Amino acid sequence: MAAPKALLLLLLLLLPVSDAAQPPRTLQVPVFHRDAVFPPPPGAKRGSHLRQSLAADAALTYSLVDTTVHSTVHGLLRSPVRHTGIPFENGEYFALVGIGTPFARALLVIDTGSDLVWLRCRPCRRCYNQEGRLYDPRGSSTYRRIRCSSPQCRLLRYPGCDGSNGGCRYRIAYGDGSSSTGDLATDRLLFSNDTYIDNVTLGCGRDNEGLFYTADGLLGVGRGEMSISTQVAPAYGRVFAYCLSNDRTSRSARSSYLVFGRTPELPSTMFTALLSNPRRPSLYYVDMTGFSVDGERVTGFSNASLALDPATGLGGVVVDSGTAISRFARDAYEALRDAFDSRAAAAGMRKLAREYSVFDACYDLRGTPAASAPPIVLHFAGGAEMALPPENYLLPVDVGKRLTYYCLGLEAADDGLSVLGKVQQQGFRVVFDVERERIGFAPNGC
Repeated sequence: MAAPKALLLLLLLLLPVSDAAQPPRTLQVPVFHRDAVFPPPPGAKRGSHLRQSLAADAALTYSLVDTTVHSTVHGLLRSPVRHTGIPFENGEYFALVGIGTPFARALLVIDTGSDLVWLRCRPCRRCYNQEGRLYDPRGSSTYRRIRCSSPQCRLLRYPGCDGSNGGCRYRIAYGDGSSSTGDLATDRLLFSNDTYIDNVTLGCGRDNEGLFYTADGLLGVGRGEMSISTQVAPAYGRVFAYCLSNDRTSRSARSSYLVFGRTPELPSTMFTALLSNPRRPSLYYVDMTGFSVDGERVTGFSNASLALDPATGLGGVVVDSGTAISRFARDAYEALRDAFDSRAAAAGMRKLAREYSVFDACYDLRGTPAASAPPIVLHFAGGAEMALPPENYLLPVDVGKRLTYYCLGLEAADDGLSVLGKVQQQGFRVVFDVERERIGFAPNGC
């Protein structure tokens, strides 16, 4: 669906037309919700894209892979971020960046669970349906293929070599069959206020399939060597933060952001230790100690359910911007669900007999405001906590003139890995401070 002309014009103004100016210390670019740029079809109900989003979740959570942003000046770097759907219906936020010289604008999914920056490139042998444009590296004077013998190529999990020219090839595969395959290269990334970063390692995807929808590619912000956060670390340090607004209107352009570099801490920020897993070094692990519902601590599950086993690399809780809905070890999730269900009944929320997709605790809220739902708090080691607003966990699955159905927007994980997804993070400023080995959460951070 074509974006409204006024919004397209605004998008053209988000990035500069020249890259010659000295970049400022702090850069922040307006952010738009997907619905503001690509309006849903007339009459579409909230909840209509739920299965699509959950499928994308499964793909991203399966692999939890790579990358981040790069610069040559000291200070801070902010990148524009765009939310691609209503809170749980489409699980990506987009960073708007310029690629190449002269630059082409690209909307890249922000993913803390992966390291590689990649985008769809022309010519593309097979490409998923997508509303953006293909990047043509032949038009960029700063684009360079990476050789098979290069250190960057050896960092890939599945490196390949083009026998015809000795160029390095990458492949990333996701759990549902989604994938990107193409050439490993370097090029210039351009941000607002004429800030550019030379020689960013990225993937130029020639064969892209799967559930990326309106995205032009992916911006990996993981902890690995090829991550954009690692590539910009010499200039900005190993610290970045984001706030992902759940505002679905153009007002979100003044709220969501991604910032690299150390910024003043909000007084409400609560930090917990950042854990490392040698078997999955790109992921951001935290020590989650449990939950509260309506002011009472949830019991009835093993404390080991949410813990990372350093010997085996199994278990643990990962903070991931590439997953929409949070999932917790089954016994922990069921204890939380049952505690919420009990309190919801006392609050007058009528439970439905049916389930919606993965959601098994759904309610008819006619006559009952969602704001009256029992509050949920996530607890972390060191006393940090996230008091979730109702819209971060009570999600509409069928809302119309006669129906007002909401579900507890969490699910069980049976693979041992728990994930704190972006829907529950919405509205929080999340600080990834690798230098000080901590992650912080601040409510109302946008």
